[in-house]
Amino acid sequence: MGLRVPPDKFEWQMKYLRKNGYETVSLEDVMDHFEKGKHLPDKPIVITFDDGYKDNYRFAYPIMKKYGYTGTIFVVSKAIGNTNFFDVEKKLQPENRIMDWHEIRELAEAGFTIGAHTVDHPHLAEVPPEVARHQIEESKRALEHGLKKPVEFFAYPYGSYNDTVADLVKQAGYRAAVTTELGLAKADSNPFKLRRIRVTGHYSNEKFIEELHKY
Repeated sequence: MGLRVPPDKFEWQMKYLRKNGYETVSLEDVMDHFEKGKHLPDKPIVITFDDGYKDNYRFAYPIMKKYGYTGTIFVVSKAIGNTNFFDVEKKLQPENRIMDWHEIRELAEAGFTIGAHTVDHPHLAEVPPEVARHQIEESKRALEHGLKKPVEFFAYPYGSYNDTVADLVKQAGYRAAVTTELGLAKADSNPFKLRRIRVTGHYSNEKFIEELHKY
């Protein structure tokens, strides 16, 4: 189960957020707020999904739409229209479908941010810098070509990064990147080392609320 949240539980979470005044914003909104003082709502949240699974489109998207929410989906470019071969090969996850271009474009048109998550999901801190550079640059190029719009945000696969990798993301022309380190993104955060709050499929409703308020 890990990071996958069942649709009924996800619906409860979105309903809770809506009922309690949380508004979704994009990472672009967050960076504009940090850098240019753009106004954000009182309780802003960015909802992110990694890898680009088809269930993001089938289940999360209609639920979020119902509550007026959008999110950010970090896509593994080589997996588009395919499966999560990168996790299956390592026996980390069962095989699951990844969204195709039609679904990704529909989400982008509905206000979702599509971010890059490398070409084939390696541990970037463990590969040679030139391999990391290719993964970071090529995924951006492929997504921009498919979406016909800039791709400005990046997520490190497995949360694996170091200062060299973060610099490569910056050099590739991204505006910011998210990690798997726990916490809130703040104005003084390094934009290429932004923290997130993890939500797993094991969380009870009480645990979800606790994690939301913990930081």
